[in-house]
Amino acid sequence: MANAILAHPYPYGNNITQRFQEVYGSVVLCGSAVTTGEPLNWSQISTGIGYNEINFVGNGVNGSGAAFTTGFAISAGVCTVTANNNFLAGQTVTFVGNTQTLSAKFNGVRVQIVSATSTTFTFNTATTGTTTTGDVGIAYNPPNFMVNALSGPLLTASVTAISASGTTLTATAANYFLPGAYVQFAGFSTGTLGAKLIAAGPMPVISSTGTAFTATMPSALTGTTGTGTAAGQNPPQPHTVRFWSHLDSGYIYQYNAQYGTLFVENVPASSALTNAAPLTPLAAAAYPAGVLADVIRFEAKFAKDR
Repeated sequence: MANAILAHPYPYGNNITQRFQEVYGSVVLCGSAVTTGEPLNWSQISTGIGYNEINFVGNGVNGSGAAFTTGFAISAGVCTVTANNNFLAGQTVTFVGNTQTLSAKFNGVRVQIVSATSTTFTFNTATTGTTTTGDVGIAYNPPNFMVNALSGPLLTASVTAISASGTTLTATAANYFLPGAYVQFAGFSTGTLGAKLIAAGPMPVISSTGTAFTATMPSALTGTTGTGTAAGQNPPQPHTVRFWSHLDSGYIYQYNAQYGTLFVENVPASSALTNAAPLTPLAAAAYPAGVLADVIRFEAKFAKDR
């Protein structure tokens, strides 16, 4: 799943006092809804605004909006990306969350835009590959916003099983890791995958359910399962945070601090309604158009580390 946390450009998005730092901005979601929520990594915040969001005085005309990427095509050293956008020629963007064979090669890559229309933009590249469609990624300004906040405590977890698919590792373990924590594995004496994880060094956690977590490996690793330990430190976490729809989409956004995830809530089906029935998270499926077109605003308050 791809998402980006955007802090509003100066002077609107940041307020630092003696003891607290308050951040104001929006969250860009794309891809598929998940019943466990959308993981948010508060240690990776960009300065910018969502594609559908209003611009701010003194911060450019249209050049700072994040965009959903839905297709990539390369011809004669030029890559054309399909994406509704308001980018400008000369602007640099970074890709995240692309899933297709060609587009995934650009995840984490920063490029300079050569030309842009309202539905596509181009950049020069030496990469080759077959045209892809159906992506669910994001192109946005590279992270350059720091949260000056207390990091979480050092944590350990007993890992009872591990499995790998591509560069994604899944570890079965009762844990309190949050998205953005870097974990180091140790103690694997059985199986062949564990030793490779130990040698690979720290790797970032993508998501956690409390009974298992996923992390990104530096390269695709294979091997058999085993048992061991994982240790890491959680990234800064807001002690107060609220989300809301800026465009009155009708959807409600709620945050689960235990797992570091954002939920898109809606009214339960009539067959499931009882007295005082709670709202329910969207089921695992593509996000509705109303969510993708929404501006999901947030206010987050962090305790400063100094």
